[in-house]
Amino acid sequence: MIKNIIFDFGNIIVKFNKYDMVSKFTDKEEIKEFLINEVVNSDEWLKKGMIDLGLISLKEMANRINKRTNYKYKNEVYDFSTKFPYELEYNGNVLKLIKKLKDKGYKLYLLSNTSEEVFKLFMKDLEPLFDGMVLSYKINMIKPYDGIYQYLINTFKLNSKECLFIDDRQDNIDTANKYGIKGRKINRDDYNDILKVLEEYNIFGGNI
Repeated sequence: MIKNIIFDFGNIIVKFNKYDMVSKFTDKEEIKEFLINEVVNSDEWLKKGMIDLGLISLKEMANRINKRTNYKYKNEVYDFSTKFPYELEYNGNVLKLIKKLKDKGYKLYLLSNTSEEVFKLFMKDLEPLFDGMVLSYKINMIKPYDGIYQYLINTFKLNSKECLFIDDRQDNIDTANKYGIKGRKINRDDYNDILKVLEEYNIFGGNI
């Protein structure tokens, strides 16, 4: 029986489509591709998770990338790197859904790779809704590596068999499953798919 529901943050609670996001900062396709390849997919961001590990700030990320790329599109790199958090939006009615789950007595947890500069913009909304939060920048650990899952389970004394994990990446789900946590990969930014997985695990009987 599911008693605890664990949510990811990016692409689950807030939407983050790479192309849509870079398009907010430039109309030029060449620059959009550059920002995706050199910023979003960089070691500083997705590849090694340096900002999510709390090792560098968004400004430091921009400076490192600009130096590495010989300052090509330096203004766009800096603007996108430091201002994208302010363009993030909630995914559908996810806040109302989380509130309903809480009212029904489920214990709710957040397990996220995120930077302090991003998450602080959402902390006021989210903190009252969750029984516990494990944020990568605070503990210097990221998914999909084992340590952050062990930290979650041990800190909140969870029975993994009573947990459902909602995340948009298969490797993150695979590690969770290894610890006995249930769940499947959610389609990114797909609020309806979140509802479907709840129905699959008979939460609310699918009646949200």
